[in-house]
Amino acid sequence: MNVRSLMNRQKVIVDDIISVMLILIVGYQIIFNQLFAIMSLAVYSFFCLLLYGLYRSSRCFFDRRLSIILKILNLIFGIACIILTSYTLYIMFTRPNIPGSFGIYFLGFPIFLIGLAGLLKGLIVDVFSPLFRFLNVIIGATTVLLTVISVYFADIGYWFHIFTLLTNLTLNGVLRAALYLSEYGLSLYSFKNLKLVWFLMDSPSLPQQMENLIESHRTIK
Repeated sequence: MNVRSLMNRQKVIVDDIISVMLILIVGYQIIFNQLFAIMSLAVYSFFCLLLYGLYRSSRCFFDRRLSIILKILNLIFGIACIILTSYTLYIMFTRPNIPGSFGIYFLGFPIFLIGLAGLLKGLIVDVFSPLFRFLNVIIGATTVLLTVISVYFADIGYWFHIFTLLTNLTLNGVLRAALYLSEYGLSLYSFKNLKLVWFLMDSPSLPQQMENLIESHRTIK
């Protein structure tokens, strides 16, 4: 087995563990907390639509290939998505029968998986930079621990838990990007490299065209 195949296998192992954890958590909520499970379908769906609205709006300013009409249409559609989803989420979370702790649960659930993924990638996948593997293990383990604490004590110190979760989410995002780029000898110091992170996150193996693009980024670094 060559190095690239072994690397891909290590990444797949991590993905499989995260998938099993996701299924277990969702199954637990369906059995023991039906209200949370039902709300999750709406909350995460609307949140994805909110992100999509932000993406469509950004194309108006950053996609030079679009004509003026398409830019305007993207801006209108994006703003409409943002307003609709924001208002809907506001209504959902301000209903009197929905406890404020649900905000911690909805935020903590994906952050827990993100932290666990960072911990496992740092421990299992050995093609990344040793420094960023170590940092992802530390921050990943800290995120898992603090997320469990936040969810368990969600009714105490609400805003403190929100700040803690968002801080850990930011740290995981920065360190994960650095981790993926380190595999190809790239750095976060170059803004252009950030565009490659999404491709590296999505696929355990890259097409030749993407390999060539990464090589060109490494050359001009």
